[in-house]
Amino acid sequence: MKKLIFIPMLLFIASGFAQIKSFESEYVEMLKKDIQAESRNIVADNLTLTEEQAEIFWPIYDEYDAAYDKMVDERVEVIKEYMMNYYGMDNETGKELISKSIALKEKAVDLQKEYINKMMEVLPISVVGRFFQIDNRIAAIIDITRMANLPLLREEEQK
Repeated sequence: MKKLIFIPMLLFIASGFAQIKSFESEYVEMLKKDIQAESRNIVADNLTLTEEQAEIFWPIYDEYDAAYDKMVDERVEVIKEYMMNYYGMDNETGKELISKSIALKEKAVDLQKEYINKMMEVLPISVVGRFFQIDNRIAAIIDITRMANLPLLREEEQK
């Protein structure tokens, strides 16, 4: 579980750069690759698989990871939009960002259900259940780190 510390550290560094206007997409891509690699290592270190199970599990995991990566891109775009409008957030933009954020959460749950169901068709529940727990822990750490580094929406000034 020591590796779980690595992900928040990467995200903390990224959030600092994310607030700089000249934040380059190449840097975001590099961080995503690091987080993906570290997430895979965490799963591998905490999920005991037979050789046969590994041959089944890892291709499904890779598909899941690639689909999840697309959602990360969408989340990055929402965060960029939030930061670009932080000081001048109007009601319409705020509502739009909330809707996008909720839609992304729903999409993440739907994606997780889809791949958990695929895994349950071909792997024992003990493997699938443990993966589900590990995946949720990784996602929670990423979410907490991201939220801790994004400023809360500004309150309206009292007149």
